Formats: sequence, structure tokens, C-alpha cells
Amino acid sequence: MAISISFRLLVIYVLGVGLVSTIPCASGANFLTGLFNPLGQASHIHFVGRITAGLIKRGHTVTLLVADTYDLHSLDKDNAVTRILTFKTTTSSSDSGLKVFSESMSATQQNDASSIGTLQIFLALRDVSSQNCADMFNDQVVMNEIRKNNFDLLLLEMFVPCDALLAEYLKVPFIAMTSTLRFPAFDEDFFNMEIPSSYVPFESMGALTDEMNFAQRVQNFLDRHVIAKVVQYLNMRPYRKIQLEYKIDTTSSIRELTGRAQLWLCHMDFALDFPRPTAPNWKMIAGLTVDAGTKPLSQDLEAFVEGSGDHGVIVFSLGSTDVSLLTEQMNEDFAQALSELPQRVLWKYDGLPPRNLGNNTRLMSWLPQRDLLAHPKTKLLIYHGGLAGVYEAMHLQKPMVILPVFADQPAIAARVAKKGMGVVLSRATLSAEIINQRSCKSLPIQVIKPTLRNSDPSVRIQSSAHWRPPCFG
Repeated sequence: MAISISFRLLVIYVLGVGLVSTIPCASGANFLTGLFNPLGQASHIHFVGRITAGLIKRGHTVTLLVADTYDLHSLDKDNAVTRILTFKTTTSSSDSGLKVFSESMSATQQNDASSIGTLQIFLALRDVSSQNCADMFNDQVVMNEIRKNNFDLLLLEMFVPCDALLAEYLKVPFIAMTSTLRFPAFDEDFFNMEIPSSYVPFESMGALTDEMNFAQRVQNFLDRHVIAKVVQYLNMRPYRKIQLEYKIDTTSSIRELTGRAQLWLCHMDFALDFPRPTAPNWKMIAGLTVDAGTKPLSQDLEAFVEGSGDHGVIVFSLGSTDVSLLTEQMNEDFAQALSELPQRVLWKYDGLPPRNLGNNTRLMSWLPQRDLLAHPKTKLLIYHGGLAGVYEAMHLQKPMVILPVFADQPAIAARVAKKGMGVVLSRATLSAEIINQRSCKSLPIQVIKPTLRNSDPSVRIQSSAHWRPPCFG
């Protein structure tokens, strides 16, 4: 009997081991993401970081590929990446991009954000980013390390075509991420999405809405089918040279390589955008940063805000890019206009104080924008139109005065105005009187808290992470 029981236990053990061995092990996937934006803006880094942090929480590993000179001070290194892999560059990467941007802005500051100066800035930044791309492929130590890691999937913010070249070079599927409506290197046409020119404004650098007259529809059509194609050709020329040099599927165009994205994660929501056709593999993930959490203001700052009384406080910031975006005269106009308002003003500003600075205005080289927006005393945000800050203001129900400066900001400003959440300033017609009038007009605006497609930001992060596994293989 003892032998019989032992034999039975042995059979059960062998069968059990055999059964367990047939069950596939549940393990996290291995992701590679890169930061190739030549400006290194904190908003872009936060956008990518929020997605990768969600992946890491779900048990995946995320390696960040970046130039050795890239400024990563705004990256949450403890939570957003598992490992950072750097390649050697012959330029100072994000520092060079900021220098080019600053010099180009100084040369075109009297023009509006949609002028020919925008194209000049774009091409100057293209030269910086394409050189960084060439440096990456030239660094064979890093490229060998990347190949050795056998990544399952690439997560790429499609700011430049280098992302698509890297994916094809590694023969690894990739997901496209855009921190705004679209990029010159990646738009609906790349992704074979319908985009009717009659009611979907295409130009990222313009101010059209979904209500266009005939002339505007013609302009919209030309923007998509002529101007965008010229910009894409100019943008891709240096990358085509890299493609040929490293023999990266040379029979396909860079446009075709870019269109091989498995999925497009777009930082947009219909709470801000206009009605438009979508696609099954185009997913809105707007508002990733709106739940970043608030911290108490410093004692000194809290006293300044609370001392504003019933009039409250105005927050004035032109974003995280630490370059001068206004001329001296523009700064004087803002100082004059703000000094005439009953509200107190917190102004993110670096440099010599304007002569007309009022007693109600405090200049700060850095300010906790989200913490201030969450304060009940804050009545208005004067802003450049960066998408992350706009979503924060929407979420916290603060009206806006938008002064678009560059890139997609005029398009975002047009949406804010059309949705009734604020008004727009133009650099070309800026004056103290106009600033004062627009600020007074915006203060009474009641912003209704929008319902984003996933009202809980954590759901948006999980959703973006959820859509990745089906892309393997």
C-alpha cells in the first residue's frame, strides 16, 4: 500500500510539473523610448514620462535613449524610466536647440507666430535634430547595446523622422505619440486618416476653426496639400541621407516608414478639439498631467496670494522654455497693462524688470504654475498656449488669455477662444490697451470643467499602457 501511495504521489508530481511548464511565464515587456525634441521642453518630457511611468507600474521595463548632453532635469528618473542610455553628440543637443530657437525668435519677434519666421525657426531646429540623429547612428557602442536588448516595442514621440528610422533599423514595431495635434514629421496623412478640408483645420501653425468661409477652406486645403508637403520635403532631406548611409529600407520613403506606426497616441480631446473623423488605432489620451497633484504654496507666496482680497491673482507665464519670447517693448506693454488691474499678478520673468512694473506685480524666475492654478484666489491665466497648461487650466476651471508664440500655439489658442474658455492676443497688434481690455474681458468667463474621454487621468495612463501589448509581433 505504501508503494502504491508513493507511486501515485510521484505520478501527480510529474504531471503537475509538466502542466506548469506548459503555462507561459507572465513577464513585463521591454520598451525603448527616445527624446529627440531639439528644444528639450519640460512639457514634452512630462508627456512621455507620464506614459512610461504608467508602463513601469504595470511591470514593464522602459529604457530611455537620449543624447549625452540632453537636459533631463524635468524627468522623474525614479519613476518614468528603468534605465537611461546615452549616445555621444557633436552638438550640445537641447542647449543648441534652445540657442537656435532664442536667436531665431529675436530675429522675428516683431512678426506674429504664424509668419515666415516660424519656418526659419523650424529649419534651424531641423539641422540640430538631424545632426543628433546622425550622431546616434554613428555611436556603434550604443547601437550594439540597443540591438543586444531585443526590445519588444518602441514608444516614439514623432517630433522628428529619426524615430521612424530607428524603428526600421532595429526591425521593431513602434507606437507614435504626439504631445499635440500633429507634428510636421507625423500627421493624419502619414497615418491614412481621413481629414476633410471643409471642416477640419489642418495647419498646426494657424488659427482656423471648424467654421471656415470659402477662402479659409481653400487656405486649409492648400495648407494640407501644398505647404505641408513642402515643409515635409525640407524636413526629411537630411534624414534621407542618414537612411541611405545606413541602408535603412532604402526602397521606402521616410514617409512610408513613419506610416508603419502600429498606434497613434494623441494628447488631444474633443473637450478642446473640433469634431473630426478618427481611426481605430488613433487614441486620445489628453490631460495626462492634470492630476499631477498640488503642493502647498510657500509661506511668502501664500501671503502674497491671500493678500489679493476679493480681486484675486493673475498668473502670467509663457511656458517652460527659458528664452526671452517678448521684446523689451512687449514687456513694457504687459507691465503697464497689468499695473492698471486691481488683481495682483505673478509673472514668470527672467531679466531686467520693465520700467512700468506696478506695485501689484511680482516677478519670479520660476513659479509653481499648477499649484497656483489650483488656488481659489487665482482668477486668470495669461499663457502662451502650451497644451499641457491649457488642459490644467481647463481642469481647474480658470479662464485664459492666450498669447501664441510658436508652432501649434495659434491653433490651440483658436480652440480655447472657440470653446469660450478665453481670448487671444496677437503679437503683431500687441499694446498695453489691448492687453488690459482682453484681460478684463476674460476675468468674468466661467469655465465649465470639461469631461475628458476618460475623466480620471489615471485611467488615461492605464489606457495608453493597455494599448501596447497587441502591437507586439
